Amino acid sequence: MKKRWTLRDLVDFESLLSGEKSRAPDEAEMRESVKGLEGAKARRLGMRIWLEQQRALRSRREFPGEIWSNSRFLIGALIGVLMFLAGIGVMSGLLNRERMGFHVPMLVGVTIGLQVLILIIAAMTWVLRSRFSKGLGFVPRILGWLIGKATGRRRILWRKTWETFRLEGGKAWEALGWNLLRLTQAGAVMFSLGLMAGLLGCIWFLEVGFFWESTTPEWMMGKIWQFSTWLSLPWSWLFPEWAPTMELIGKTRWNAASKDEIFALAAGWYRFLFAAIFVWGLLPRLILWMLAVWKERAAMAALDFQAKRHRELWRGLMGTLRVDVSEPPVDGVLVLDVGGTGLKKEQLRGFLLRRLRVNPGEWIEVAVWDRKGDEAAVSSIRSGPAGVVLLAEGWALAPPRMSALREKVRSLAGANTMIYFLVSNVSSEGRPLEATEEEKKIWRDYVDSLADASAEVFFYEEEKS
Repeated sequence: MKKRWTLRDLVDFESLLSGEKSRAPDEAEMRESVKGLEGAKARRLGMRIWLEQQRALRSRREFPGEIWSNSRFLIGALIGVLMFLAGIGVMSGLLNRERMGFHVPMLVGVTIGLQVLILIIAAMTWVLRSRFSKGLGFVPRILGWLIGKATGRRRILWRKTWETFRLEGGKAWEALGWNLLRLTQAGAVMFSLGLMAGLLGCIWFLEVGFFWESTTPEWMMGKIWQFSTWLSLPWSWLFPEWAPTMELIGKTRWNAASKDEIFALAAGWYRFLFAAIFVWGLLPRLILWMLAVWKERAAMAALDFQAKRHRELWRGLMGTLRVDVSEPPVDGVLVLDVGGTGLKKEQLRGFLLRRLRVNPGEWIEVAVWDRKGDEAAVSSIRSGPAGVVLLAEGWALAPPRMSALREKVRSLAGANTMIYFLVSNVSSEGRPLEATEEEKKIWRDYVDSLADASAEVFFYEEEKS
């Protein structure tokens, strides 16, 4: 099964999640696939399996992701064709029909200078994007609007999914931004190819020359030589004949040589122009296109599925899969009894083994962390536990202080260490009790707000016979 996430998959996933009620997953496949994984890695793989199973159960349906992908392809193809034709049109428009020649400085300025200028402006905009009051979020919206127009009867569902991505931001919105950059750079590549095709067509089917003119010819000739030499640096060491010489520049000045002489020297210029358009026009865009592909894939590979609906789905899936799994429990988990519930290791060991699949090691009672912290807990966390369980009573959640504790644990244990919030009330006899539904909701909302892929909340439950 393909495991790498794509935007097409994500659109399907969000549509299925927000649409009709999902069907029961194949627990055997899910259990085997997420075995030994925790945090974001487990979620990415588990959600992927869920998506494939839901697709298989609806095999005859046309999925929104497929519509999005096809629409994106059609829009990209249309832009590519239009940009290719635009490149041909620009090049043919630069041909002086009266003289049947190209004015070299003007041709270089339009075909290369403008493209470089656009790249510089885009780079400055990217660097200064944080100074815009609303960022550059309008850029990916362009792609969303275009695809929304192309999705026809599925437009409402697509807009809902698109708005979800936009409002939540994160890696999904980042991937969409890189996808749009990929689309624009593909169009720019086709524009450069159109320029080269237009130039080639003029050379093949017409008799054309290349010239320049100036009121100050000596000064201009030196500047043309300096600039063309600089442009030729990437290839002149390998193909020196593709760089114009001072002699060529002098002989192609209009009125300094006959028209026949200018035509005869065309090869010295068009080889330079082909190379210049390729190196300074097409190649940077091709590199940006490849960068956008890589960054889009990296963003999709970093999806953590931390939105509230994702965590609710994951709890629903893992609520059964955490019970009686074949993998052995994780040993050496540190339990921090936050605020002092009074519950003992023996009272909760069975639940921890059965439900969380962890075997408690050290059991330390701590206050909700102050600035100095608890020396014993700090020492234990730094020793590298397999995970940390924060045990607290349902009524005792104080978000600012609990967040300070979590941040301290995270800074000491590392970003990939699992943090288990275990919520249990305590009876008057000192026995663990299940939290109320209201308390469970408060704790779920709090843990969801942390957006921590390596943190989850569990609630004590009596073992059912």
